[in-house]
Amino acid sequence: MSTRDELVRAALRVASTDGFGALSVRGVAREAGVGATTLRHYFPSQADLHLAVTTELITSLLTDLAIEDDTEDPAVRLYDCLAQFLPDPATDALSRGNWFDLYFTALAPNASAALRNVLRAAHEASTTAVRRWLRTLAAQGHMAEEDIEDQAAHVLVIINGMHLCAVIDPERYNLPREKRLLRWYARQLLSG
Repeated sequence: MSTRDELVRAALRVASTDGFGALSVRGVAREAGVGATTLRHYFPSQADLHLAVTTELITSLLTDLAIEDDTEDPAVRLYDCLAQFLPDPATDALSRGNWFDLYFTALAPNASAALRNVLRAAHEASTTAVRRWLRTLAAQGHMAEEDIEDQAAHVLVIINGMHLCAVIDPERYNLPREKRLLRWYARQLLSG
């Protein structure tokens, strides 16, 4: 594992323990057992560090699962992929906390433009994953290629709305309801 990868892993540990807002050059350097100058060599700014952690977090959370397995129901495969956006608070509170902590931190009134760019990068990584899943289904004949962009936008509006509701009122976060909505959406998208 490269030094850069070790530093990203240390940053992920800090984020997991103390939240995304706690990521600082000194804190991550301390967790990694290196000096701040070593960390700055790989991540010249805190925004660079945040971007690397966000990219790693999104990449590790959003995999392709069985989207390519055309022997399975395409709506179920799409739902399974989309459900990755909905961590179970009972078993995956850490990921859910980090995901929502990113929103809280990046949308705070005093958030920097760099931190908002990190949120934008997270959104772009999410968009890329959704497009990839839809392209796979289109290539298998389950939807029209020309619908991919619009449907990716639709599903991300739904997911972002779910995230916003969870950030605004986490006590009302209802995983079974969110799953039902995504399951319904996947069926509707592929039934046309």
